[in-house]
Amino acid sequence: MQPYVLMLQADEDDQFLTQSILNEMQGTIPMRFISVIEEMKSCINQNGFPAVILINNHDHRHKAIEVVKFLKADPGLNYIPVVVLGEITTPDYTRQYYRAGASSYITKPSTVAAMRKKIGLFLDYWFDVAEVQMQGQ
Repeated sequence: MQPYVLMLQADEDDQFLTQSILNEMQGTIPMRFISVIEEMKSCINQNGFPAVILINNHDHRHKAIEVVKFLKADPGLNYIPVVVLGEITTPDYTRQYYRAGASSYITKPSTVAAMRKKIGLFLDYWFDVAEVQMQGQ
């Protein structure tokens, strides 16, 4: 199966904007969106395990810190890098995500140009620089 990023993002406008930027970049790494954590199992059943899980921490349906803890406690998912996308950057706030098992915390960009740049850097890092464990490896 092709590697992909699984993004927990409830806001459909943010999903659309992210997908539009990915299409514009003509990247080869697909991103699959889920709106609620309960959709994760069916997404994985259809697409295999993701290479990276990206969580928007500004989500009214989920407490992102609890999602990170849930993913890291699951023996079938805990090897997958979990990246949190957030707006708060105080050391104490980001530290709690790292303590919960997040692989990285990225500050949400404030402009489309900055978002385009961060998406490119994110994909470059996780798919060209880092060694991620793919299902079946």
